[in-house]
Amino acid sequence: MGLKIGLVTGEYPPMEGGVGAFTAELAKALHQQDHTIHIITSREARPPDAPRTFTSANEPIDLGFAKLHPRIGRWRWPSLAAVADVVLRQELDVVNIQYQPAAFNMNSAAINFLPWRLKNVAKTAVTFHDLRLPYLFPKAGRLRQTAVNFLAHSAHGVIATNSADYDALTKTVSRKGAKVSQIAQIAIGSNITVHQTNHIEIGEIREKLGLKPQDVLLGYFGFLNESKGADTLIEALAQLDGRFHLVFIGGQTGASDGANNQTFLDDLRAQIEALGLSKRVHWTGFLGDARVSAHLQAADMMVMPYRDGASLRRGTLMAALAHGRPLITTTPTAPTPQLISGENCCLAPVGDAVALGTAVQTLTNDADLREKLGQGATELADQFSWQKIAAETAVFFKLLSC
Repeated sequence: MGLKIGLVTGEYPPMEGGVGAFTAELAKALHQQDHTIHIITSREARPPDAPRTFTSANEPIDLGFAKLHPRIGRWRWPSLAAVADVVLRQELDVVNIQYQPAAFNMNSAAINFLPWRLKNVAKTAVTFHDLRLPYLFPKAGRLRQTAVNFLAHSAHGVIATNSADYDALTKTVSRKGAKVSQIAQIAIGSNITVHQTNHIEIGEIREKLGLKPQDVLLGYFGFLNESKGADTLIEALAQLDGRFHLVFIGGQTGASDGANNQTFLDDLRAQIEALGLSKRVHWTGFLGDARVSAHLQAADMMVMPYRDGASLRRGTLMAALAHGRPLITTTPTAPTPQLISGENCCLAPVGDAVALGTAVQTLTNDADLREKLGQGATELADQFSWQKIAAETAVFFKLLSC
């Protein structure tokens, strides 16, 4: 029998953000497996064509695969009551919080208390998309870690998206005597569906970017912030000759943590200008899924030099793999045996622009290696289908309900 599942997320399309895209894909896959889905999120996620009358403000919006509840103005303490109201009205079996501090207003710990608020109302599970600490307020100090620990301790179940976070969360939860069965590691999938394209569309994209037939197009996908290493990529591009171009695919700052992301973007643009690369760096701006997919396929290779190392919790990395692109990324800082340099990706040291440039040159000069890496990427991505992710998630939710 299907479950009635609530997905709580600070961002959701049309808001720009990886967690919102993840939630949408998970909701669709869970719906296909006969579960009833309710998405509880920010008012900014209200579809432009949805009614905006006073009486319709609290009414769910039918998305076909889920009911959308864009009820939350700001993720502060009153938001807990609004979420509880939806949970009670819809008689949900389990509530799954998609936790990323930046998406829930980093200067408030309200969302960290939602499992406590729903203790006698519904089972709760938290998917930790990262383990960053909320800002809260100046000199919050140890309270920031305490807020995250409380969220993990008070939920009935915890989901990590990669092995490093799983190990950290296991230590955190076990301190309170929780059973290991309450913790699961479930991967994320690509937040961009692979759309079929052809050489004509690819040619049009490259022509629009002003590329010549002999030019090499490097692709970068995802919002820009300090952790993703785009500044290192620009340094590497400066070492390469004029044949090499770079396209930043998609939106630039996203809906979450926009101020810090904008500061990084401003610095990055200044760096590009100072190095004289403006004519070789291109920006698509925000695109729909189909156009993102086409641009990914138009790139000769993807270069994603994360400063914290490659991780399978990155939806942007999973998108590059799903599209079968030759991928250059940075060596994981935690064991990630799925990523094998020379088989399904090319790994370079974190923060090393020279090594990054050398890797680009190597792949440019070796068509067979590019083909091998692309095939390996596709095979790896097949392990992380949304159908598999949804099935594992539902099994975990049912265990919590026992």
